[in-house]
Amino acid sequence: MGITKHLEKSLLLFITLNIIFLLLTSSLLNAAVIINEIVYKDGSTFDSGDWVELFNNDNEIKDISGWIIEDGSGNQFTNPPATTIYPYDFLVFYSSDKFKTAYPAVTNIVGPLPFKFGSNDTVIVRSSAGNKKDKVEYNDGQNWPDAYGNGHSIELVYPYNDNALAANWQKSINLGGTPGMKNSGENGIYFTAHDRTPDGPRSDEQVNILITVKDAFATLTSVVINVNYNGGTFAGSEMIAGANNQYSATIQPTNNGMVVRYYFDFVDNDGNTAQRWWTDSTNEPYLYIVNDNPVLSGMVINEIMYNSSNVWIQNAAITSDYEYVEIFNLNTQAVDVSYWQLHDEKNKYRLPSPLMVPANGYIVLADKTQAVIDVYGAVPDNALLVSIPELGLDNGGELINWQTANGEKINELTYDDKSPWPTEPDGDGPSLELLDWNLNNSLPGSWAASINLGTPGRVNSVVPEGGIWIIGLLAMNFILKERKSA
Repeated sequence: MGITKHLEKSLLLFITLNIIFLLLTSSLLNAAVIINEIVYKDGSTFDSGDWVELFNNDNEIKDISGWIIEDGSGNQFTNPPATTIYPYDFLVFYSSDKFKTAYPAVTNIVGPLPFKFGSNDTVIVRSSAGNKKDKVEYNDGQNWPDAYGNGHSIELVYPYNDNALAANWQKSINLGGTPGMKNSGENGIYFTAHDRTPDGPRSDEQVNILITVKDAFATLTSVVINVNYNGGTFAGSEMIAGANNQYSATIQPTNNGMVVRYYFDFVDNDGNTAQRWWTDSTNEPYLYIVNDNPVLSGMVINEIMYNSSNVWIQNAAITSDYEYVEIFNLNTQAVDVSYWQLHDEKNKYRLPSPLMVPANGYIVLADKTQAVIDVYGAVPDNALLVSIPELGLDNGGELINWQTANGEKINELTYDDKSPWPTEPDGDGPSLELLDWNLNNSLPGSWAASINLGTPGRVNSVVPEGGIWIIGLLAMNFILKERKSA
């Protein structure tokens, strides 16, 4: 009887600790306040000192009192009280009074920062509680725009693009950059929200599209949705203007299995034009599939390699820094995952088509598929290896979720590189492996470091087949028997 109570208390404590952990780690990056422009090296032709500019891409005032600006070495600056950023406005953090001399008309400034930024550095924005709100890790021209000592800034091309990607940045057109104002070449047309109802329509349902788009510096005169069906020609139609910068459109019912794609065009009265795609950097359109059949939801994130170590085979380092996410199909039938999506906190990736995951099989999404083959060999017949070159899992942990083509969430979790999550997968060689497919994979206790270097497309190494559930069923049977006898 005493053993039973002790076991029950231990189980209750385990569940409680995991719930607390989830509550503490469930917050996402706040995309409203973003890093928008950086000067990291004084220029002989124009010297304003180092500075970083934040942009509020939301329609509400943001109070960032006590927020922290941090560099890659851990140096920090804490915002003073009553620090706010107005909607669609900017705030500059400067490091030297040279900035005030260079830009006497720019008054939306805070500083001075007690540090300067390096040519290969990181800018991090944290809340007053220390939670990461935004992060940009740049370099001096290796794959980022070169603004090292030439008097220019690096600036985000469009303030709703992913600022973690070098392709979304440019060297400022203007010498000295554009602190406290819209970036050079920017037109001020800001797309802030997209909603589709329903996400996954049946063939007898119309689809309602609602977007929010604001022109911060002019007035929109045309908002067009362009739609195509099964890869045909895009046809455009004007959207209906509503209140609060919202525009709506309706896509009529169409046949089961139809793939519908769409994107948006904008024009304002200054002649500026802009477009909005699902991913602007690649001009990939929004997409949904008309589906009269229920979605098979039994697919779980089963293994994560987020920070690999150098792998040595025959005394030669053949690869490093590869990443992958493995998903297991619990269903006894194959699942069509054409155009399905993997999301992390800052990026979203869409799978190609056609793509069928075998029954009780695996799909491995990797940034370097050849590296995975070099290290582990070809995946078995019941597994797929799919290339996502842009995959960029955070070494410090982040939220990832697995979605259908229509955006329905199938599985979601937030991993971490700190205890109570296994810490060995953070660069020591192992991957994160799920102990059993039937466990709640959002809980850190459901995971372990792989015994080897990971098992992409194969049964996880950490538990013999059925092992954990034999133990679990024996324990549960013992509790039930004890309760019955009591």
